[in-house]
Amino acid sequence: MVKDITPIMPNQENFPKAKVDNIPKGDGSFKDMLSGFIKEVNDLQLGADESIKKLATGEVKDVHQVMLAMSEADVSFKLMMEMRKKLMEAYKEVMKTQV
Repeated sequence: MVKDITPIMPNQENFPKAKVDNIPKGDGSFKDMLSGFIKEVNDLQLGADESIKKLATGEVKDVHQVMLAMSEADVSFKLMMEMRKKLMEAYKEVMKTQV
């Protein structure tokens, strides 16, 4: 008799929760949503810059936290650039269509 193999699930407590507080619930415009995402990416970039300055001045001793802030800012910036790329491709595709 073969037993079913159960998948190993990661401990969800170790992962940060997604930020859904600033996502509009359908009452905002696309422009508002996009500017909110850009503001959040900018805030992450500024936070990473601040943590680097604090590490350089000796205020922060934990290099791990600084690296996490830098990585989070980097990933969010790359995601924003990919979204921009896809939006530009979609815009070009729409402009090619004949009416």
